[in-house]
Amino acid sequence: MKLLSLLTLIATALVSQAELKVATLNPLLADLARHVGGPQVEVVDLLGPNGDPHTFQPSPSKLASAKGAKIYLASGKDLEPALPKLKSILAGKAIIVEVGRDIPSLRISGSSAVYACCPKHSVGALDPHWWQSIENWRRASSIVEKEFSKADPANAATYKENSKKYRKELSDLKSWSKKQISTIPRNQRNLATAHAAFGYFCKEFGFKSIPIQGLNKEQSASPQYVAEAIEVIKKNHVKALFPEKGANTKSLQTISKATGAKIAGPLYADSANSIIGMFQYNIETIVKYLR
Repeated sequence: MKLLSLLTLIATALVSQAELKVATLNPLLADLARHVGGPQVEVVDLLGPNGDPHTFQPSPSKLASAKGAKIYLASGKDLEPALPKLKSILAGKAIIVEVGRDIPSLRISGSSAVYACCPKHSVGALDPHWWQSIENWRRASSIVEKEFSKADPANAATYKENSKKYRKELSDLKSWSKKQISTIPRNQRNLATAHAAFGYFCKEFGFKSIPIQGLNKEQSASPQYVAEAIEVIKKNHVKALFPEKGANTKSLQTISKATGAKIAGPLYADSANSIIGMFQYNIETIVKYLR
């Protein structure tokens, strides 16, 4: 009980030190905000663990927890259906920063070197999953640092230093990731996943993406596309199919039976609590099943 009381006091003290309140629509953005903001920033994550940013709509109680926030961090790239309503609610009260807006976009295309076969159910669509690239997180860190500095100029030097430190951690993570991936034979660098969430990852690390579903988990693949994916998986001797944390594996099980590719460990696609932790886990899992 004494320990719990002490932890409560510490948490209260840290919040009281905060000079800027920030709300996020994704736990990964909350993680970034804490790294850049440090104790100067109080962060409220509206989505929470295991949420789906493709469908999330913040409840009145969630919005109440973010009362007083000057900045709302969103992924952008047409990911969050709640954004138009949120912009209306917050007009004149807070700014919404779509972090992905100034990050280079990837469009799904059959002629793209990123895809082993074209996900026809999403062809031409803007891929919103920019957070599956470490380099994009380095860009995002700079974007968030600038927004925090504008909202709280007194702590601008601190935000700049925090961002610099975190970008260095991300650079180290990218170097580690490349070293791990180098142990996978080049002809085995095919990433077959439940939905089209890993295009940015594949582009950054030299994989071919084979997504079974579309850009979100509710977008099912047609029998024709599943048949095409099966042929590509057979042709490229794909060893493993990667489901996602908390998602239904039915479509992958069907393909596994047709191709002999095993069902691998699940990957974090849309939501995780730690940016660095997500990449470490995903890469270790991919290497384990494809090496």
